[in-house]
Amino acid sequence: MDDTYCRIIHRGSRDSGITVTDEGCRRNLYLDGDTLQSSMLLDDPDRLDLEYSQAMMCSLLFQPAPGKILLVGLGGGSLVKFLLAFFPEARIDVAEINPEVVKVARQYFMLPRSERLLITPAPGEAFVADRLAAEDRYDLLLLDAFDDDGPARALLDEQFLSNCRELLAAGGIFAMNLWNRPGDNFPAIYDTLATLFGKGTQKLLLTEANTNAIVFGMTKPVQGKKLMKLKPAARELSRRTGINFVRMLRQLYWQNNPGTSAGGQPR
Repeated sequence: MDDTYCRIIHRGSRDSGITVTDEGCRRNLYLDGDTLQSSMLLDDPDRLDLEYSQAMMCSLLFQPAPGKILLVGLGGGSLVKFLLAFFPEARIDVAEINPEVVKVARQYFMLPRSERLLITPAPGEAFVADRLAAEDRYDLLLLDAFDDDGPARALLDEQFLSNCRELLAAGGIFAMNLWNRPGDNFPAIYDTLATLFGKGTQKLLLTEANTNAIVFGMTKPVQGKKLMKLKPAARELSRRTGINFVRMLRQLYWQNNPGTSAGGQPR
């Protein structure tokens, strides 16, 4: 982040590492220096702006009507706002370890108060274990908890990820935002998830300039050419949201079917 080209509108405590800036038409949330965690379009606050958050919503291709949703990590609340608006009947739980993040999301990122939204100030691993013990189940489980070094380490633990798998309802979808830079150990994390979800594991690697990688875990696998049967659903989601889900579905197809070339992918 370069202070020369942005206006800082909030600095959190030293422990929180939070900075909020206005940069042109966007309001951005940075954690621990220059790690961009969340971005909001000031003239369209419910729209998903960052590519990785749009990619995480490819989950909706596999679970189009989640009634109960869990997010680990709140950030600026972009995913929460999108899901509240898109699914007016859904109930959403959020586990956020940093209470300052919740205050900032409400004050600067227009996170609404809703009877359908419950935010719990707790580590993700503790909240997931608690919900599992209570025999709760979720249709959609999203992990998006980062610090300056990458995904929160506790969320990479195999037992925690196994608990997430158990917490899914029948037909449930898991999605995790990871980094795929040299040294991030993405292949090993992906292998762990592939062990847990088996053939229900898919990855979506974003552009070279963007180091994010999304991993999906499905309780009902969709593989190979069956992915492209979701194209009508992707078109409808694109129409309703303005997000190019058709392009991302093609990426999913190419990246999860070795030997598939762009020329060989169905139109």
